[in-house]
Amino acid sequence: MTQQGQKGQLVAALWEREAKGLAGYAMVRTGGDKAAAEDLVQQTFMAAFLQWDESLAGLDAEERRNWLRSVCRRRWIDGIRRETLGDRLQADVERLYDRVSPDPAHAVIARDDLDRCWQVLRQLSPRRREVALLYFIEQQSVLRIAEILGIQASGVRKHVAKARQALREAVGGLLDVEPVETSTLREGEGEQE
Repeated sequence: MTQQGQKGQLVAALWEREAKGLAGYAMVRTGGDKAAAEDLVQQTFMAAFLQWDESLAGLDAEERRNWLRSVCRRRWIDGIRRETLGDRLQADVERLYDRVSPDPAHAVIARDDLDRCWQVLRQLSPRRREVALLYFIEQQSVLRIAEILGIQASGVRKHVAKARQALREAVGGLLDVEPVETSTLREGEGEQE
């Protein structure tokens, strides 16, 4: 017989002697949850099989019983920790990713606001529209837009400020974005339409 086969027989004999008592111990731990208690017993005896040579081979009957109860208790505690962590993670996941179905009325209003934004963008001069699209849609920096279009950064800021103003007039407080610093710009500076 192989070493695994001998170990299997020894664990099976241990099961015959200790499984019933360990099941009672596990029932107390799980508050009478029979399925959870049975799972704990199975996990404990699986650990006994896996750790027989290192942990159980040299122990007497009482020491093996204590070892089984200790492992059963630790597995029970690990299960509680997993449940607690799972509950916390579940709450976090729900909080972060739970999406409420949009109110149809809000969806219609949002669609209308979006249509008005596109109308405003289409009415801008070609250069201002190009700057606005690069800035708002493609989220390019002022310096990058200046480089792409071959204009001064101050001109880009001016176009962004004017486009933002036109959009605000069309859709009110819908735009919740940081304004571009325009206080240093003079009227007409950087405009290359």
